[in-house]
Amino acid sequence: MTTEDQERRLRAIEDRFAILDLEAEYAYAWDLGTPRQWAEVFTGDGIFEMLPTGHTPHTRIEGRTALENFCTHIRQQWSGLHYMHPPHLKIEGDSAESVIFFEFRHVMRSDTQVRQGVTAGYYRTRYRRTREGWRMEERIEQAIGEDLQLSYPGTFTVTAGNRS
Repeated sequence: MTTEDQERRLRAIEDRFAILDLEAEYAYAWDLGTPRQWAEVFTGDGIFEMLPTGHTPHTRIEGRTALENFCTHIRQQWSGLHYMHPPHLKIEGDSAESVIFFEFRHVMRSDTQVRQGVTAGYYRTRYRRTREGWRMEERIEQAIGEDLQLSYPGTFTVTAGNRS
């Protein structure tokens, strides 16, 4: 094996791990509620798009400032944890693509109720190598289904009953 082959293979391994780290950062920042950190996994002109499904309308957000504002706003009503499968990843030079299946276990809060549930689906993501390292150029979320396991009033209170 030539030195050039070794360098090419090492670069491929480094790129794969850098993208896996970026995916971990995406979930970490969203789930812990750090909007700026979440927006920074995208390129400066990056796009996050949620395709319509059930009660969720089509949403498309472009640019880091808009992404940060979106995360700040939605985190006021939603919180949860991502459970993501390893990506089906193709890397070609300074660009890459993946499909990642996920579950998002969440709590949604409104003035009148709190709902717990699980959303399952997949992300189609395009990545680009930048001066900052690998970043998401475009992420499209397709939810496949949602299971709302528990709903209760937003003013839910527990009272003690009589004990004999």
